Amino acid sequence: MRLRTLFKTSWILLPLLCAITSVNAQYYPHDDNIDYREDFRGQYHFSPKSEWMNDINGLVYQDGKYHMIYQWGKKIRHGGYATSTDLLHWKDEGVALVPEKSFLPDEAIRNVTGNQVFSGSAVVVSGSMAKRITGSEKKAIIAIYTGTGAGTCLAWTNDGGTSWHDYENNPVAHFAEKADPRDPCVIWHEPTSKWVLALYENGTTFYGSKDLINWEFLSNLDFGFECPDLFQLPLDGNVNNKKWILQDANGSYLVGDFDGISFTKDTGQDTLVMDVGPDFYAAQTFPMGNLPNNDQRIIQIAWMDHWNGGIGEVVWERNATFPVALGLETLDGQKRITRNPITEISSIYENSKTWNTQVIKPNSNLLSDIKSKKFDLSIEVDLSKTAASKFGFKIANKTITYDISNNTLLDKALLPDTDSHIQIRMLVDWGQLEVFANHGVFSFSEQFAFDPDSNDLTLFADGDLTLVSMEFHEIERIWED
Repeated sequence: MRLRTLFKTSWILLPLLCAITSVNAQYYPHDDNIDYREDFRGQYHFSPKSEWMNDINGLVYQDGKYHMIYQWGKKIRHGGYATSTDLLHWKDEGVALVPEKSFLPDEAIRNVTGNQVFSGSAVVVSGSMAKRITGSEKKAIIAIYTGTGAGTCLAWTNDGGTSWHDYENNPVAHFAEKADPRDPCVIWHEPTSKWVLALYENGTTFYGSKDLINWEFLSNLDFGFECPDLFQLPLDGNVNNKKWILQDANGSYLVGDFDGISFTKDTGQDTLVMDVGPDFYAAQTFPMGNLPNNDQRIIQIAWMDHWNGGIGEVVWERNATFPVALGLETLDGQKRITRNPITEISSIYENSKTWNTQVIKPNSNLLSDIKSKKFDLSIEVDLSKTAASKFGFKIANKTITYDISNNTLLDKALLPDTDSHIQIRMLVDWGQLEVFANHGVFSFSEQFAFDPDSNDLTLFADGDLTLVSMEFHEIERIWED
């Protein structure tokens, strides 16, 4: 077994930029010897170099980079920060938002309002909008977060994330004596030409603003627990028929209409859950219209945990899900979210193998010559021509089973499509499992401690299994060696 890298108590501080009051270059509290090869460390899933991460707090694109703010620090929540040029290879940029009660050494300038940095979101502004907050018309990223003991606060950077600043008149709204209300999600609502803020407050409360500073009450909805997100999706691929989605931290969601003041759930539409696995929480999307090259996708990243205790990680704790593109499909009278890995994943495939239509016999294994625990594997099976009652995969010490008799995958309901086919796709990493089925209608996220000493991979069935197709793609490491 690989020796686990031991966490060292001494903090390594890279040179800080010269700072003035309320300005901070990112602080790097990480040991230089950490190499992202620790047991259970995702090789293509983002995790911080060291310490704890949880909620995704701000996803934006600006000037050639994707930016991600996330909660960092187990004892006191900070704003961790990472960047990417392709949504695949992430660079840990350290800790950008350091609250007043930070446990970091004095060299880490306390540069934001509040005892802790609780969840929020981020947007990109410029011109007069930016000037009111930053003092300059330069394009800026504005992080909107809950400063505990303060309220809804703003932090900003207009140098691409190199330095972060506190808005001088924080908090701007929603005074929070402790940590409630919290978790502001801010979007630009084009039809009413204003910013809309969805807040976890007696369910979900909506506020409106022209400047991100002055907020007025719009409406309240009895829905949701923590970390709301609000966005639009085309229904069944029709860009002329978009529906609004309101979700909470658990992945529960409503489908309906939002007029810039209140959200109305569609008649007959149930409250659904977008991921049925044990480790999906506080997902956030890039703001609508924010992606480059007129990319209209709604791309989502979630915290890959649900306060379940982890899998024994050493040096760091917890990680993010792989980025997915969201869709909305009508199925059995309900409008359902679909989640599918972003297509960019194909650019980090290392080795691939495909299988065409054939009958798989019991006790055979098409995957016997493959040894891996970091891959993307897709399979399609024709159940109308299959004698088996169960089939599935054994990956090291994990078994993933589709029960044909009961129509369940990983003990969760999953019916075949109208052609009696089942499509299953798995992203497997050293400590992460994400399963998508029937084109993303089924989504299952789980942290799992895959045995570090085993790379065995088996496809099994208890009777003749009619394979339509199967693809295997090894995935390269995203971390620098």
